Amino acid sequence: MNRFVVVCTAAIGLFASSIATAGQYSFDTSGSKVTFELSSTLHDFDGQAKSFSGSLDTDAGTGSLTIDATSLTTDLGPRDSKMHSFCLESGTYSTISFELTSIGGDAAGLQSGAGAGKISLNGNLTIRDMVLEVEIPTEYSFEGAALTLKGKLGMSWKTFEVPDPSILISKLAPDMKIKFKLRM
Repeated sequence: MNRFVVVCTAAIGLFASSIATAGQYSFDTSGSKVTFELSSTLHDFDGQAKSFSGSLDTDAGTGSLTIDATSLTTDLGPRDSKMHSFCLESGTYSTISFELTSIGGDAAGLQSGAGAGKISLNGNLTIRDMVLEVEIPTEYSFEGAALTLKGKLGMSWKTFEVPDPSILISKLAPDMKIKFKLRM
């Protein structure tokens, strides 16, 4: 009889521990992508983050995304140098971060661990030393145990008090888009 109780207790413990971690995910650059798009009077251009990582707890509605600011690139050396030294001061502010504080929309669907739907990721975005609350419309989908989040945030870099890198013949538009596809 004691052996049966021990086996049942162990099985319940294993089942409970799998439930406790069911909504916890982590991600990095493997299979994921974070990009940004900007326009200037001469042309449009985009860039990407080459190094980032994060986590998501769908049950608690918390998580984070941390981007290595020094890894941002537009694949044009002089523009990237100015972005890092003048605009982002990435030597001083080495990360850009998003701290998730809540999930809106179809949070119950996301917590179910199956299907697809739309949610909003609500939290604090930090660029340089400026922190702002943002709401990011996001789509989620599950493929087996893998979760994919796709979202887009329109914003103005001026809101974060990023210095204007415009030159006389090419003015940078203040609006930009940040896009992501995170596979967890």
